[in-house]
Amino acid sequence: MKALFTAQIVAEAAQRYSFKPNELRLLGNNQNYTFGNSNYIIRITHSSHRCRELIQGELEWIQYLADKNVPVSSPVKSVNGERIEMLDGFIVVAFDKALGSPWTDAITQNEEFEKLGSVIGRMHAVTKNYIPSSQEIERFTWDDNALLRDFMSNVPTSQELVITHFESLMQRVRKLPRECESFGLIHGDFCFGNYAVQPDGNITVFDFDECQYGWFMQDIAVNLFYGIAVPNPNEDVVSFARRYLTSFFEGYYKENRIDYKLLQDLPLFLDMRQVILYSALYRNGNLGSLDYWSQEFLKRARHNMENNLSMIEMDILNF
Repeated sequence: MKALFTAQIVAEAAQRYSFKPNELRLLGNNQNYTFGNSNYIIRITHSSHRCRELIQGELEWIQYLADKNVPVSSPVKSVNGERIEMLDGFIVVAFDKALGSPWTDAITQNEEFEKLGSVIGRMHAVTKNYIPSSQEIERFTWDDNALLRDFMSNVPTSQELVITHFESLMQRVRKLPRECESFGLIHGDFCFGNYAVQPDGNITVFDFDECQYGWFMQDIAVNLFYGIAVPNPNEDVVSFARRYLTSFFEGYYKENRIDYKLLQDLPLFLDMRQVILYSALYRNGNLGSLDYWSQEFLKRARHNMENNLSMIEMDILNF
């Protein structure tokens, strides 16, 4: 993807949406290239990562959520009246820029957790009735996530215990029931950095590139995961998790109900996120140049997997 990506691609993509290339700022270049100006976000994805049909399915679902009053960053059309533009093997889409910033001091962290719960609860509630307009644009299921699918290719074969743990985890997750009240189309990457908070506390969700069919508990686990994967020295894991879940579900239950017994599966989905991030870091390479958090995560995650340790025990959490 990087070898094929050029400044000319950016200039042509910008022209398709009447953006000025010199006003675009690079925001990310992991699985796609994301640029932004003061009002819009433009995303350029190589077709080797996502095909046109999958992106069409993503945009249709985002628009469905917006029409159901879920606060999301909505897709916008190009000068040609299209939501998707094809460009030399790249697929270009654009979105309204979410108002706000990653955080605000106007509300407490617990209030933010509650608002996050309300947004995701609303998303889960309305997605139960969503039916794609065609089978061709259906999004993939959780186990077709590339970082799970390619885990054993990304991780060194010498890490035999890690691979054994991964295989066991996948078997356990596949046995979980898939009921409409707990399984459906989810964000898939609902974490800090993929939502914006306005000064009044209102939250807008964006970056639906990983939206997939999975368990609602996956979305609930992801943001919690990043709060406990490398513990904050100022708060132990149990205290943070209990505080997060208490506030989150205060908001979530205002919009959607989920069987309380499903919380027992939370450690399983935390474990799933652990292997996804572990796979991603090994896939990306350059492990020696990782920041402190990522290096610490790799060390902790490997220890957890080699010893079959959960990131958190529900009995200890007593939630």
